[in-house]
Amino acid sequence: MAVNKELLNNSITKAITILNCFSYENPRLRLKDISAITGINQPTAYRLLNTLKEFNLIEQHEVNYSLGRGFLKYEGIVLNSMEIRRICLPYLEELSNNLKLNVNLAVLDDNEVIYVARAETPYCTYGYFHIGMRRPIYCTALGKVLVCKTPEVVSEVFKRDVNRYTLNTITDADTFLKEIEKVSLQGYAVDLEEWNNGINCIAAPLYDATGKIIAGISISGPTSMYSVEKLMEYVPILIDYANRLSARMGSRGGW
Repeated sequence: MAVNKELLNNSITKAITILNCFSYENPRLRLKDISAITGINQPTAYRLLNTLKEFNLIEQHEVNYSLGRGFLKYEGIVLNSMEIRRICLPYLEELSNNLKLNVNLAVLDDNEVIYVARAETPYCTYGYFHIGMRRPIYCTALGKVLVCKTPEVVSEVFKRDVNRYTLNTITDADTFLKEIEKVSLQGYAVDLEEWNNGINCIAAPLYDATGKIIAGISISGPTSMYSVEKLMEYVPILIDYANRLSARMGSRGGW
């Protein structure tokens, strides 16, 4: 629902705009960088940064600023408040134990994949993962299932620059639209070394009572252990768990 702009506090809006400057690619920024990115003049940005520093939401390292440790205390609160995470986690753990593979849960946020839960197994250790990690939609199996019913999101994403992370990354909008059309028909998506060399992944969507895709679950593993053929053997069980979780969300199927 759209918010009445007249109800917004200008100073708070500017402070949040500053916080949103920081990313995994740019964890530290100078004052002039923050001003250039946000369009907020340097004296105002400086005052806001100092206010945020007072509450440990910003830290300063000589001339550089970064997000502060004050945010860490909110992580658990946010995760515990996510109903979908609470409902799905036991299923993820069960599936992970059965297959001896890592199982992920992700949602779409600001046209990106954001990981909100993972069930890990000691039998499949690889790569780096953390809750809140973001990935592009166009090179991940989870991204494909999350947008397979919303091509307008794809159009928005491909208006910006897309990166070729591997030789298999899809960087053409038309090719990706054909890919998600196939995903929509078959009920699952694959990522064959499209985000990371040496990693294969499959994903399936979760639906709510209205037939809207609200999340996706995936299993992945190194190509040295899980070839395309091996991973595809797990598609039926992944879809079965996705259907069971969709039912928990109120879905009656048939989407």
